[in-house]
Amino acid sequence: MKIVLMGRGHRMVDILESFHAPRAEVTVISTDSSTLQALAGRPIRRIAAEPGSTTLAEHGLAMGPNDLILVAEYEETPLRAILTGLTAQHPSAVTLVFTPLPVRELSRQFPDYLIRSDRSLYKTEMRDLIRRTGSQQKVNAIRRIVKEAGKAVVVIWGNPDPDALASAFGLRELLLPDCPDFTISYVGEFTRPENQAMVNMLRIPTVQHKREQTNGAATITVDAQPSFFSATGEVTFDIIIDHHPATVLGPHRFSDVRPRYGSTSTILTEYYRDAGVRMSRRVATALYYGLKVDTANLTRNVSDADVIAFRFLHPRADTNMIRTIELSQLPLSTLDFFQIAIANKKISGDTAFAFVGTVENPDICVHIADFFIKLSGISWAAIACRTPEKIVVVFRSDGFRKHAGKVAETVFIDYGTAGGHRTMARAELPMERVRSELTETTDLAIENWLLGKLSTKLRGLAKFLSPTVPTVVR
Repeated sequence: MKIVLMGRGHRMVDILESFHAPRAEVTVISTDSSTLQALAGRPIRRIAAEPGSTTLAEHGLAMGPNDLILVAEYEETPLRAILTGLTAQHPSAVTLVFTPLPVRELSRQFPDYLIRSDRSLYKTEMRDLIRRTGSQQKVNAIRRIVKEAGKAVVVIWGNPDPDALASAFGLRELLLPDCPDFTISYVGEFTRPENQAMVNMLRIPTVQHKREQTNGAATITVDAQPSFFSATGEVTFDIIIDHHPATVLGPHRFSDVRPRYGSTSTILTEYYRDAGVRMSRRVATALYYGLKVDTANLTRNVSDADVIAFRFLHPRADTNMIRTIELSQLPLSTLDFFQIAIANKKISGDTAFAFVGTVENPDICVHIADFFIKLSGISWAAIACRTPEKIVVVFRSDGFRKHAGKVAETVFIDYGTAGGHRTMARAELPMERVRSELTETTDLAIENWLLGKLSTKLRGLAKFLSPTVPTVVR
């Protein structure tokens, strides 16, 4: 491979050093004596000539399709002379052009060349450096808060899921040198076998949440916001790290809420990468799994940051361990609820709804909703169930001009917690909040009440309302 570099300026040395081609035959053609001097002593052929008025053939340079021509010039007149001269020579090698000049007009006039602006490259690098600096500042701010308290408690909302567990674990390992007294607690319970398997295999220390744990501690929530805890009484936090759409955060000392991100695990990955902190294999595996689950293997609510984090985590994670976690089986009784959902399904146009009655584990609705949204012609799925304490509704959408989180919040926020993303959302409604609008709490009455509420946004469901079941709709 032959590389020919033509032009002037200090960038020429930088460009050459950025190319790793040890066996390449490198030739530099320039009138810039300082550049030629800077390249002295290297195995490079240096030619002191005007690049715009000489030809490659004059110097015995026959360039083929696997060779490369690089042009670096900071003034317009000599740059145009170089490009015009190359055009007349019709070299078959690929030509890259780097210049601080505006490139739009040059790209039109010389369409055969890849012309890039030094300024845009510099701007991209600066943006990345600023982002990294921002991450370091965030990590330092969190460290100051927990170090000052000497004790920290991260509270996971609801039933622990992979993204919340991974983020809590990653944050704990990141902050342990500054705060050895660090507790991961959860307000719900482990209801999905794969989540319990994740905790067991990665040895994530978790405990059931108790109010006294927060006494004198820096309180943290990850993958959630204070409004999510309104039903549990835990409504204020010192530190909030989340990727869900922002709600009222209330009093706090630090917050990092990024709704564009597909997972909170992505945010924690950036903390490690940008702060230059070594990531253990257990943490990398946890964050990788949390990112995979919340983005459905990079197919749902994905940002560029999620892709970058995925690429960073993949070689560091234990994929065999993740495969074992993913193979953790659901109870056989799961099939019974699929059977109920299919038998009770109500489909109108592109909308599917099913109420599966009383369940021990509301997360069964997640599996059923994921199944329904894959059906041909279905772009909305709402699956509901009940427990003695609450009603749970899980939403899925195809995300095309739809926002499941906004629908869930609009319909149910007055009754409990509700919200989510474009393609996935959830509402949890305490039974005592709903009971005042029902004359009875049979499955049929609850199903009819849900249909009445949902039909305000998913209008096709209105035709399934049963006139024989009286409900009070406010």
